[in-house]
Amino acid sequence: MSKIREQCTAVFDHISECMAPIIPIILAGGIIKMVILLLTTLHILSGTTEAILSAVATAPFYFLPVLVAYSAARHFDTDPLIAIVSVCIMLLPDFTELMESGERVTFAGIPVVSATYAYSVIPIILLIYCMSYIMRGLKKVIRESLQPYFLAASAIFLTALLGILVIEPTVSLISGALADALNRMQTEVPVLAWGLFAASTLLLVSTGMHWIFMTMAITQIGLTGVDYGIIAALFISNMSFGGCDLGVFVRTKKREKKAMTFSAMLTVLITGIAEPSIFGVCFKEKTPMIGNVLGCLIAGIVQGILTVHCYIFMFSSISSILMFYSIEEPGNLTKAIIVGVTAFVASFIITALVYRDTDEDRVQV
Repeated sequence: MSKIREQCTAVFDHISECMAPIIPIILAGGIIKMVILLLTTLHILSGTTEAILSAVATAPFYFLPVLVAYSAARHFDTDPLIAIVSVCIMLLPDFTELMESGERVTFAGIPVVSATYAYSVIPIILLIYCMSYIMRGLKKVIRESLQPYFLAASAIFLTALLGILVIEPTVSLISGALADALNRMQTEVPVLAWGLFAASTLLLVSTGMHWIFMTMAITQIGLTGVDYGIIAALFISNMSFGGCDLGVFVRTKKREKKAMTFSAMLTVLITGIAEPSIFGVCFKEKTPMIGNVLGCLIAGIVQGILTVHCYIFMFSSISSILMFYSIEEPGNLTKAIIVGVTAFVASFIITALVYRDTDEDRVQV
């Protein structure tokens, strides 16, 4: 059991390490999208100017596989340029058109499953991980004097085929099944689905498992322009952490703890960075975890009742609230505010009720 836990932890660590350098680029695209949305709503932007700026904002998402390939190659200590070229093959317009044509596609008689390559994350990380072993194997097989001529060509050929024939279709099918399951739960049992998912975000974020769902949300936004609940649940989680921080701030008698919890609250509410709240408050103080889980559960139930969509990928925080706004669904922003306030208030009340300073913490102010 411990080996399985260690392996799972290693997988999440790899995903986190590969994605960490890319997140600022994705956030840049999200910020530009938010500015475009605001200016378009105010009727300041229109026509070709809006189209050009939209292309600027979309580029980090469309070419996400290239960014992931580079970051993963650096992480797995393999050649970044070979990784990039291997992935760019799948983004070529002619290849994309072939995959989307609906025709039966084969390679040397082997059926090629149609898959979406733009906006991919997990398949690319797995592919470059495999490529790192392909490169090591080729370096052992190809004589050093011949490597300048044959190493890159062989690596690109094998890596691209592995991605096209095996990894991308397999992971796309699994990801599609997970997305369909979430969508089906959203349709059939939304209250249960998002209540339980929101309640589990403390576990997901603290172990790094949330990256799986974040990459699914990024892919969904890239492909369809909307995420159907994952980002909203993470928004609930961060608002809940802020409520837990405030609950401890109000109840504690220790000045140092007040300063720490207030700082953690501002950090998670304004920037969406939850680590100080998770590890400095919830895990350290224990009882705020009750406030977080129950507060998220309550807000998740409200999310399931209202149905909250996300249209722009950003870190979930008050400052990025416009990611829930859409001209086609203007009421969605109000729904997001409702679930966020619900998470904050519920978590604050529950934490304030259950939290007690330990004996060694109690000091007179």
